[in-house]
Amino acid sequence: MEVMTFNIDKDRRNLVDDKQNFSIDFHDSKYNWLQARQYEESMRQVEVHVVHGDGSPVDLTGMNPVFEGWLPEGLYRIIDAKHSVMIDAQNGIFRFDFPAPAFQIAGSYKQAFFRLMKDGKSVTTLEFSLDVMADKVISGLVPSDYITPFEDLYDKLQDYITKANGDFDVAMTQWKKDVANLITELNADVSGINLTITEIKTQLSALEDKIKADGLATTADLNALVNPLIERISQLENYNSAVSIGTDVGGGIRDIFTNHIGNMRSRINHDLVNIGMINDVHYTDRDTYWGPDSIAKTGITHILNLASVSDLLDYAVSVGDNTDDNADSSKFSEKRIMDYGTTWFTALECPSAILIGNHDDNSSHALVDGVTGDDFIVKDSYFAKAYRQNINLFGEKRNGDSNYFYYDIPNKKVRVIGIDDYENPHTFDDNGKLKYPRITNSIITDAQLDWLANDALQVPSDTHVAIFIHCPIKGTTTDNPTNICINHDVLKSLLEAYVSGTNGTLVGSNSDFPTSVKYSFTSKGNLIGVFAGHVHRDDYKQVNGINYVANLNSVGSDLPRPGGKEYFNTSDEDSWAVIGVDKSKRHVKLIKFGRGTDMDFDY
Repeated sequence: MEVMTFNIDKDRRNLVDDKQNFSIDFHDSKYNWLQARQYEESMRQVEVHVVHGDGSPVDLTGMNPVFEGWLPEGLYRIIDAKHSVMIDAQNGIFRFDFPAPAFQIAGSYKQAFFRLMKDGKSVTTLEFSLDVMADKVISGLVPSDYITPFEDLYDKLQDYITKANGDFDVAMTQWKKDVANLITELNADVSGINLTITEIKTQLSALEDKIKADGLATTADLNALVNPLIERISQLENYNSAVSIGTDVGGGIRDIFTNHIGNMRSRINHDLVNIGMINDVHYTDRDTYWGPDSIAKTGITHILNLASVSDLLDYAVSVGDNTDDNADSSKFSEKRIMDYGTTWFTALECPSAILIGNHDDNSSHALVDGVTGDDFIVKDSYFAKAYRQNINLFGEKRNGDSNYFYYDIPNKKVRVIGIDDYENPHTFDDNGKLKYPRITNSIITDAQLDWLANDALQVPSDTHVAIFIHCPIKGTTTDNPTNICINHDVLKSLLEAYVSGTNGTLVGSNSDFPTSVKYSFTSKGNLIGVFAGHVHRDDYKQVNGINYVANLNSVGSDLPRPGGKEYFNTSDEDSWAVIGVDKSKRHVKLIKFGRGTDMDFDY
């Protein structure tokens, strides 16, 4: 067995002069090397020793060695997190068993090295020389990318079809769930991967149609549809095999909800366009304003209740105040935000998004505790990662990696728009106090309003629009607890212009956040409604022909009774809605899970 030693402190190579024709000079004897012949499989092994500059071993405890290679000819890549075997972690020793796809093409690898992964972070070894000698006697593998997580998943699909005894729908349902979980795992720790479940759903839909038409899928059919997905995953440069949270979070779905979930599924009308909405979960892991019995701690399990009907939904939105900041500011945990995002995107089986609310960035402590500086504030860049805004997970359209977005439900002619009404900048006054804490200020900027007027609301005349926002637009539903709502009046006027089909310019009145938005709508728009959270009560009002809906909070205590526990451990502890849209009748049927009352209205 070949033995390779890498010194991660002192190993050094010269930079490549020609980046277009990338080539490493391995003439220096300090480089490790390996030779193999085409089509060898599994028995070509190397023992790898990783040391520090002084020769002491690197402790590899908890690390996952990943082999990454750029094959000869520079067309295909190997990212293999499956074939390493830890021999002596504390002494920095592991074994790697090269799989057959590593030896697909004869020639010298353009680049080959090991990446050592732990908790989403990594360190890499120096490159080693890897030569693959030609085998003219036999021919075997067709060159392709080899990415272990997706290869394993693809193998599962064929197993599912076999085990399902020809019931393709059953097999595909399970495989779709696996695909969604894989994408969530990859994106939990890796940014910049332009791989979307929308594309996967398109491929799977085509495969389903073919099998239903022909009654049989060949291996060639599967390869033709799945290989493009593998090509997209080849963009992955930093793989970490994160463990999916799935339905195990918080102990899973609780018994008090089981019957109600079945009832909710039976009430969802499959002939409608169905959009799930949950808000004000206020998830935390300690006693807070919402109750001495840690009522809010159970909030994250409420995601699983919604997820249990998500296969029947066209889309779902978590509409802000997903996490809670009422605890001591020194105990606020950003991890809860990431846990919420990971649970959400792992558990749900439909395209979805998460909006920000006034409790999510921990700004309440600027007022409650008098905290100065910005160390306690959650930055927007963190939300972009936790809520997958930086990768457009489902093909949604954003303004950069903004929290606001729009998504077109395939083949339904319905556009879902998410508004971020907490664009407050983290700026401070002369005393170091947060100038516009989101806990009491709702601000919409000119950039978002312009994007809304000239991009998001520019839809074909037969497309219908549903808008989601955390804080109700000022002047619509009753008893809005947020007094400082900047540019809400501009947003309200813009939506009225969209519905009436007019053009003009809207100018805001706030000098700190000036806005001047030109708009032009050539026909009357179809606005289903504006759906908000924040107020912790059901409410409905029609203003100038637009339906404004406020949805009950999911956390198990009502706003008029802070600290109460009247709903805890009952089916009313949770509350969320499925919004069913009948476009032909221009009618909405909003059905409630847990607390709350169903609602009907026309638009």
